[in-house]
Amino acid sequence: MSTAVKIANWVQKKPMILIRFDEAFSDSLLNSQQGFEHLTIVKPHSVFKDFKLPTLCLMEIQEHGATKCYLATVTRKVSVSTFDSRLTLKKLRVLKQASLQEIEDIVPGTRMKRLLHARIPAEGGFSILTSKLSAHLIEALAKDADNQAALDAAISLLPRLRQLSNTNWAQEDAIHSAMAAFGIRGNAIPDQVVLKRGTSSGLGLIGAHLYEDNVVHADASQLPGFDAISSDVTGRAIFQKRDERLVIYTANKLPLEKMLGVDLIYINETRGNIVMVQYKMLEEDRQESGNYDWLFRPDKQLRDEIARMQIPVFKGVLSGYRLSRNPFFFKFVKRKIVDDSHQSFLVSLDHLNQILAAPENKGPKGGVCLSYEALEGTYLRETDMLGLIRSGYIGTHRAETDALATIINEAAKGNKAVVLAWQQKVQGEQQ
Repeated sequence: MSTAVKIANWVQKKPMILIRFDEAFSDSLLNSQQGFEHLTIVKPHSVFKDFKLPTLCLMEIQEHGATKCYLATVTRKVSVSTFDSRLTLKKLRVLKQASLQEIEDIVPGTRMKRLLHARIPAEGGFSILTSKLSAHLIEALAKDADNQAALDAAISLLPRLRQLSNTNWAQEDAIHSAMAAFGIRGNAIPDQVVLKRGTSSGLGLIGAHLYEDNVVHADASQLPGFDAISSDVTGRAIFQKRDERLVIYTANKLPLEKMLGVDLIYINETRGNIVMVQYKMLEEDRQESGNYDWLFRPDKQLRDEIARMQIPVFKGVLSGYRLSRNPFFFKFVKRKIVDDSHQSFLVSLDHLNQILAAPENKGPKGGVCLSYEALEGTYLRETDMLGLIRSGYIGTHRAETDALATIINEAAKGNKAVVLAWQQKVQGEQQ
């Protein structure tokens, strides 16, 4: 089923919204730091009361003496006072048609054109379309290839329609978790992962996008409260907030993944620790009793990844305290996305090895299943993990971090000699 058909089916149940910004609101949006990725509008309750969310929105704004039209996803409506509600829109993506009038021109059929014309609001106004008109409008927009990026961005935010491969999801969640560890709000997008306004790679990443080859696109905006440091095409993003500095590497499909068997590496330069995370998807398991759990069945790929999770023995002097200096962790995530959120649990490499080796955990055919029910709460929740990372309580010691950081950076750049030397050293120490 095509993107257009999926969205058309969606908006028949949750009709589209039309918005026309007046000059003042348009100027505020154009001057905002991240308004085209995350926009909020506050109006009296009555303005939004009939909106069924999440759904899509067509927005006409005034820009430099002309108009432009954007497609956005309206994700949330909440009451913020006795009189007002707040509407949240994400991923405003420019359309080829520059006005609602131009969009009216491409809608097929005299009746549908007439219906749309009657629904176009005055400047500063809002309106809601009918179900049938919403579907016709999506189909009309989809006929123009120049609108595909906007439709891709929209579908990435609609529950149950959003589809990401394991690799792409891991990249998205890795950066989201790392940003959360340093108190970066989800709607505050670092310069290093922002795309230019109105574009889309099809990979949703906290309102921005990341290509599979980790080419990071930069923009001139700033992250509120942080200083942008640098960006490159190695999968590295750097953030700084007052005296805290974080370097994130998305390692998947890069030499780093082959070296270390992980999807995410981040270096807390303030506390001097490195933590590395591998992502695994939990599959839904419905039982005959009517209950259900979420399972992961270990496979050869897991064993290969564990085998690569080695760091050379450090022979220098270690100072400071670590609850655990083993930097490797696994994050198990429910594959199904519910309300645009990901529920997950984390276990350390040591704990996972213990689970895999324990006879009582083996099933009738000798297999082992990891699940919420089987672990009985003996795991780290994301908030637990982030607190440990940010405090420097887990991960490598500073001396180890200083030595590893240079190697990681060189490997991320594709330095094959470094990768080979690493593999030889680790293998030599295992013999």
